[in-house]
Amino acid sequence: MHTEVSSRTDLRQRPPLRAVRVSRGWTLRQVAQRSGINPGHLSKVERGEKQLSIDSLYRLALVLELRELAGLLKPYIPRRNVAVAPEVQSGAAAIGNDEAAGVQPAASVEQSVPTRK
Repeated sequence: MHTEVSSRTDLRQRPPLRAVRVSRGWTLRQVAQRSGINPGHLSKVERGEKQLSIDSLYRLALVLELRELAGLLKPYIPRRNVAVAPEVQSGAAAIGNDEAAGVQPAASVEQSVPTRK
């Protein structure tokens, strides 16, 4: 139980986007490159100094596998504006050389995001 409390405390002390990224073991540069966001700008967003456009937040949600957030944003994103790294759109697993590690690609994030009815 102490570990559970510590984990929750750690998440509260870190900005939420950074906490998600770090919990997955991804660097800021990896996430920035895959989402098409400038690393310096993403760093400022994580610190709460800058904001993202809806398009950028949607791309970031796809990369970070935040399916609920991506699902909420998707109706507001024109199809032509979604420019995410091809491996994210094709459903390849997150970041790193997963094939070499024996990890099977995840289902497409785009396909698994709930649609608005």
